Amino acid sequence: MSSPVESALRTGGSLGVAVVRPLARGMSGAAIAGLDAVLASRLAAEVVDRVASSPLAGRALSAALEGPLLDALARDLVRYRVAERLMSDGLVEQATARVLESEELWLLVEEVARSPAVTDAIARQSVGFADQVAGGVRARSRGADTWLEQRARRLLRRRGTEPPDAVPPPDSVPPPDAVPP
Repeated sequence: MSSPVESALRTGGSLGVAVVRPLARGMSGAAIAGLDAVLASRLAAEVVDRVASSPLAGRALSAALEGPLLDALARDLVRYRVAERLMSDGLVEQATARVLESEELWLLVEEVARSPAVTDAIARQSVGFADQVAGGVRARSRGADTWLEQRARRLLRRRGTEPPDAVPPPDSVPPPDAVPP
């Protein structure tokens, strides 16, 4: 004894098509609904997380990024001027605006800014910059002292009031940052 579906399939023709198509559509809809339910489950999320964090997935991704597929993709992006088209269509600006407006980006920036590595780097850079500025100020101060001293000597020589031994020679004048003995 055969089922009506089997009979319709055997007889073929328009009767078979009339029965099989709605049946196939119904089965497809049920299969998609079942798949959606599985994908929405907590178990599916855990499975995907485990697979994604597995060494196998890492090796597969590494192989894909190092292989000829990436080279072919890069060549095609250049050949078909994909970047130019995206920019001319304004998609890059729209995407950039969305990223800058997203709260997640600013949370990420805040987290990175608070990280010990970043704060240590900023502290080291600040100390280095302060040392640079102090060195520059010292050098300019020495230069200004020398310039002022030379001008004062010239001025005193012109007036003829400077005794010859009153001004020590330039070598004996200690720099401004020297420590007294």
